[in-house]
Amino acid sequence: MKKIIFWTALISVLGLLIGACAKRDDDTATTQFSVSCEDTTTASGSITIGSETISGTYLWLTYTDDTNSQQATGCQDITSINYYGTPTGGQSVLKKRIVTSSTSFVDYEAFYSDTACTSRMGYMEIRYSNVSVGDPVSGLDNSSGQGTSGYKVTMNEDCGRVMGDTDVMTGEYNTSRAYMYKLNPLTTGTERVFGMGYSGALGNTAYGIWGAGDNGTTYSFHYVESTEGQPSDWGNDGYTTQR
Repeated sequence: MKKIIFWTALISVLGLLIGACAKRDDDTATTQFSVSCEDTTTASGSITIGSETISGTYLWLTYTDDTNSQQATGCQDITSINYYGTPTGGQSVLKKRIVTSSTSFVDYEAFYSDTACTSRMGYMEIRYSNVSVGDPVSGLDNSSGQGTSGYKVTMNEDCGRVMGDTDVMTGEYNTSRAYMYKLNPLTTGTERVFGMGYSGALGNTAYGIWGAGDNGTTYSFHYVESTEGQPSDWGNDGYTTQR
């Protein structure tokens, strides 16, 4: 009888230990990449670029805005454009850049099921920190009106937020952007906060060229950025935003 009681007790203890270990593994899987990313879209502070200063929120000057010679709206009809990450049924995308301090900013991107950016399907925002403006560069291609000069900039991918408002958008994020939130699948209607680096560290260093200026009508902020190395010109990957 004593042997039976002993083995029963031992089995129970082992069961509790195995359960506890399993729970710790589950907890680690869901929390080791958690990060604080509060108030990421609140505009604050300013960043100095040479003799210019950028602050507030800047809207993407889309192809449609540019060809129609109109102020940036941030909203682009993508029904006939192969835009990365577009969900099935997505008809437009809205992009904006928000300066959040003297050393940080946020890039916001949202998809919509109509061409006027009114019926949102989901959004993602990425925060960058450690922004440092360095040496000036000149002789840049001004064919797109971004200017012949700018400044070298470095920054770190920091953290972000993502949410699918629809199952279709959630599925697209879980397919095309899963690497950002470490393969931890999204649930429709639930915002996920994530770090760009592992174990709470910052993500990749990005390199860029920035420029800004006032043409008397609008204040524009131009930029091109890459995590592969320092860009040498605006190129096809350069953006113009306006506030």
